Amino acid sequence: MTKNRLYSLMILSAFAATAAAPNQLVAEESAEGPGRLVVTYRNTVSALSVGEVMANSEIIEVGDENIEAIKAQLESLPDVAAVEKDVWVSNPTMPIAPRLAESGTVAISAQSFEGTFSANATPSDPGFNSQIAWQSPTSRQQGVQDILSAYLRSNTDQRVRIGVVDSGFYRLDDLNYVQGFNFASDDGYGPRFLENEVAPTCLNAHGTGVSGVLGAITNNGTGIAGIATADIVAARALTCDDSGRVRGALTDTALAIRWLAGDPSVSQAPRLQKPVDVINASLGAQVSSCPMYLQEAIDYAWRRGILTVVAAGNAGQDAANTAPANCQRVITVGAVRSSGDVTGFSNTGSNVNVSAIGSEVLSLDRLGRLTFWDGTSFSAPIVAGIAGLLKQSSVEPLAADALTELLVSTSRLVAQSNGSRIPVVDARSAMDRIQKQSGNEFASIEPFLSSPQRRPAEAFLQNNPLNTPLDNVFEVTVRGAGSLSSADRFIVFQTTRTGSKVAIAQSREPVFLLRNVNPNADPLWIDICDSRAQNCRFNRSQPLL
Repeated sequence: MTKNRLYSLMILSAFAATAAAPNQLVAEESAEGPGRLVVTYRNTVSALSVGEVMANSEIIEVGDENIEAIKAQLESLPDVAAVEKDVWVSNPTMPIAPRLAESGTVAISAQSFEGTFSANATPSDPGFNSQIAWQSPTSRQQGVQDILSAYLRSNTDQRVRIGVVDSGFYRLDDLNYVQGFNFASDDGYGPRFLENEVAPTCLNAHGTGVSGVLGAITNNGTGIAGIATADIVAARALTCDDSGRVRGALTDTALAIRWLAGDPSVSQAPRLQKPVDVINASLGAQVSSCPMYLQEAIDYAWRRGILTVVAAGNAGQDAANTAPANCQRVITVGAVRSSGDVTGFSNTGSNVNVSAIGSEVLSLDRLGRLTFWDGTSFSAPIVAGIAGLLKQSSVEPLAADALTELLVSTSRLVAQSNGSRIPVVDARSAMDRIQKQSGNEFASIEPFLSSPQRRPAEAFLQNNPLNTPLDNVFEVTVRGAGSLSSADRFIVFQTTRTGSKVAIAQSREPVFLLRNVNPNADPLWIDICDSRAQNCRFNRSQPLL
């Protein structure tokens, strides 16, 4: 892209420069950065008006040759609060190249779902059995996220909007991009965001892999199961350079975050009228501190209640040296194996808030084929997808700070070989917390034999008046239901694999028994409806906990 250097006589006079310089030269990009300075003003953008505007900052193309001298001159201006270099940002280098899943195989670390959930509880997507993060933890598998348990307890009738800052987006039958925009400035800002439209020679599909993990269409018999019922908004911020490297200017990422959050100051794109609920950014720049312009973009989203989830990076070093992993008010996600051990490639340190599966993460490639991906780039969308699932299921709005606290505080602490313990995201624990906080003072469920009136339990086991295994019998108690009409019934529903609910029991009595159920595995709900389980009283059935 042709760029005007800041050495024209007009700009030099504005800077009170002491030496002449060539006029109207083409800015050179370096290995360190794209030859840009971000000038942040104390009030509004007014001093220069020669570059792209970003909130109260201006992005000025200056080239790299004399960038330090120009930076110093700009810093001397009275209206300037800060001057920062723009830097290159890229997807973290993948520790293992993406590889196609062989037909009929499962991931090396995968275990079968059989015996944990009933057959009608598992999604129909052909790749589901290889999606390790969805599995329940065991003593030897502490790194998984127990997503299926949370998914079956979620409100799949609601949708959530998730923004993905990345590149390599392809439209597939299993992905629902509702909107998108290209912020990769080297390709020119514009409404085309699909890789085959903007840069057809760039075969990168990183954004497709990320989007599939968090929001592929579930239960459509195609591809994989996405975690959230998501409308995905794609913000393309990276592109391929002449050598084939995928990278972009970090200012483009900051603009993309602001746009996804609905910031009206983003003049490069039409305003996003409906901001997203969660943002995923699986990318990183090698800087020792978070640039102000990036932090301010993240803060804008945070104030709007939007959580930004980012990858820790794959350099096996301290995440403090990578942005946005070292920014504040983000959730930085490291990578673990299914065992719960931190992977050798994952960045670590105090900036890493939580971890999730980062090895053998099944998603999609640009042709929609089942593909295994590795790296923190794919740990982050697991957490972003869970965040979306929680937001769509919460009765009360979940602001970014509440969502952060929920994800971190309900994480499973997993011991490491060095004696430390790290938090691994646990979707079910987080979902249980939401449902308990939402409250169901209306009804409760407990094992039949746990009632004090049934002591000693051995007597019931020997006589067994119900003539059924008592371990599978539970007692439901309804409180405060008020008077029922002649048509009203207490109806218990069970979630099916499609996310719908089927009635499995009904009663007119406030205390009744359920047989052959397992509330720990089969999500149950209760409502007051007619005898056909229709015309129910609540807008949303209450979970039985």
